[in-house]
Amino acid sequence: MAQFAADGVPTIDGCRPAVLRLMADGELRALKDIISGVAELMGLGEDVTAQKVSSGQGRLENRVGWACSSMKYAGLLERPQYGRYRITEQGRQVNARGLTEYSEQDQQEWATWRDYVKELAERKARQASEANGDDDSGQSGAISPSSPESFEDSGDDPLSAVSDKVDSINDGVETELRAALQSASPKFFEDAVLKLLWSMGYAGAQGEKQHLGRSHDGGIDGVIRQDPLGLQNVYVQAKRYADDNSIGAPDINSFFGALHRQGADRGVFITTSRFTKAAREASDQFQGRIVLIDGIRLTALMLRYGVGVQEQQKFVVYSVDQDFFEE
Repeated sequence: MAQFAADGVPTIDGCRPAVLRLMADGELRALKDIISGVAELMGLGEDVTAQKVSSGQGRLENRVGWACSSMKYAGLLERPQYGRYRITEQGRQVNARGLTEYSEQDQQEWATWRDYVKELAERKARQASEANGDDDSGQSGAISPSSPESFEDSGDDPLSAVSDKVDSINDGVETELRAALQSASPKFFEDAVLKLLWSMGYAGAQGEKQHLGRSHDGGIDGVIRQDPLGLQNVYVQAKRYADDNSIGAPDINSFFGALHRQGADRGVFITTSRFTKAAREASDQFQGRIVLIDGIRLTALMLRYGVGVQEQQKFVVYSVDQDFFEE
C-alpha cells in the first residue's frame, strides 16, 4: 500500500510513522493536536485536510484516529487520559527505524497486538457460532482485523460490507471495554455487572439490586431481587481477573455452596477472563442453576444493552419507495 491514497490523504499505514515521529518528544497530546501535527509534519495542504468522509468526519482525522487506536493496542502508544496519547518505549523503537509505512501486519511483531487480534478473532468465531445456533466457546486462530476504510471486494453486497465493518468496529470496542473492566477496582466491576443485569430486565418492574461487598459476601458479591418480597432472587459472583487467571471447577463448586447457604436456586458467575473446561462441566452438573458469563460474552452483552458505552454515530441507508410510484 502506498504512503498516500489516491485522494492525496496519507493512508492509515502512512499515518502511523508520522504519528510516532510527532510523538517522539514524549509529550502527552490530544487527538486533535496529533491530527494537526501530522498535517504540518507531512506538509499537507488545505485541499487534503479539508476532505470529509460520508459521515462528515475529516478524512485525515479518520485515518490518524485509527492509526493511534491501533498503535495503542500494539503498545506503541499509551492513553493515560481519554483522547490523549503518549509514545511508549516500543513506539520509540519503531520510530527509530525511519519508516514511511507501518501496517497492521507489521504490528504482529508485538505480543499485545497479537493478543488483541486473537480476541477479535474469537469474538467473530462466537458470533458465527451463535448465528448457526451453536453454543461454542469460540476458539479460533489469529486473523488480522481490517481497518474501517479497507473495504475489499469480497463479492458481498454493499450493505453486507458496511454491516461487517460496523461489527468489526464494535468488536474492537468490546475488547477495549474488557480491558477497562480488568483495570477497574473490584467494587466497580461488581457494581458494573449488577447494572448490566438490571439493564437486561432481571429486576422486573418492582425489583431492586444490592451490592453486598467483599468483606462479608460469603461467596456472593451482589443480588438482584426480582420482586418486592424477595421471593425470587438472582445471586451474583463477579471475578475481575486477568487473562492468565481462569475460573476453575473449585470456584464454581464454592459458588454453588454459597447459593445453598442463601437458600437460593440460581446464580450468575461473571468474570473478565474465562472459564476452564472443568468449570463449565461443573456448572453443567447443576442443571442450569448457575449461568457462566466470561469476559467475551460479558462485554458483548454490555454493548447490546448500552452499559458502559455510548452511541457514537448512526448511518441511514435509503431505498426507493416502490409504493410511491404506484398509480
